[in-house]
Amino acid sequence: MGCDVRLRTALATGLAGAVLAFAPAQGSAQSPADPGEYVFNLAGCVGCHTDKKNNGKRLAGGRAFKTDYGTFFSPNITPDPDTGIGDWSYEDFSKAMREGLSPEGHSYFPAFPYTSYTHITDADLMAMWDYLKVQAPVVQANRDHDLQAPFGWRWLMVFWNMLYFERGPATDWDRGRYVTEALAHCHECHTPRNALGGYDLDKAYAGTKRNPEGITVPNITPDRETGVGKWKTGDFELLFTIGMLPDGDFVGGVMGESVSHSTSKMTPSDRAAMIRYLQSLEPVENDVKTKKTQDSEDNAW
Repeated sequence: MGCDVRLRTALATGLAGAVLAFAPAQGSAQSPADPGEYVFNLAGCVGCHTDKKNNGKRLAGGRAFKTDYGTFFSPNITPDPDTGIGDWSYEDFSKAMREGLSPEGHSYFPAFPYTSYTHITDADLMAMWDYLKVQAPVVQANRDHDLQAPFGWRWLMVFWNMLYFERGPATDWDRGRYVTEALAHCHECHTPRNALGGYDLDKAYAGTKRNPEGITVPNITPDRETGVGKWKTGDFELLFTIGMLPDGDFVGGVMGESVSHSTSKMTPSDRAAMIRYLQSLEPVENDVKTKKTQDSEDNAW
């Protein structure tokens, strides 16, 4: 078995070298080729708003997210004026991203990570809006969420927001925290939540067994026994560029999508900033591995 792991690692390392060697050069974090597309990619919009499993059209919504509260379906965010956001103004878009409110003033549920996007800067938010406006419109009606009572009662979100929502934008975050939390919103998956869906901040980034897709989300704090404290900077680089773990395995599921759509598209400076931020987190001991994930580390990602 040890030889098999070493062989896989050697093969994966060779692949990593090839990918990195032939990867296109990227611009600086301050001046990417298309600022709107760059922010859009880092925010991971494609993965959530495209029902790839059922061959859905890009950004037309309909992807199902099964949770303890019921099933959420992502909305159509193409510029179609009838079924998408084509008749929205920038103010409508900003209200959705900053406040978690629809143009009509209805509360969104935090399955939509407005609690992270609220911290996006004005310039980045406008750039993302400009990019979305020129995408291909798709006519596809949104599906209603299928939620258990009382979790489907939108008026309760007023109280949830009072408890757990801190409105942005961020004005004093360094680049690493900004990329990690406002854009890539890593903590949304990697921080455990309580029964009401609020963050357990004592275990920020420490992983959880309660994942919508039934896959354990790993501890990514620098704890050396249950987290990633033994990882080198190069281990993070390989994960975020080609999805390879230190043991030579490759990530799948939501993390695989994050690598494909988001972290692999980061500029080197932003990726380095995110890695520095993750390495600077407070170590938290939280062993979330089940027997299944111990047997197959890929399931943990």
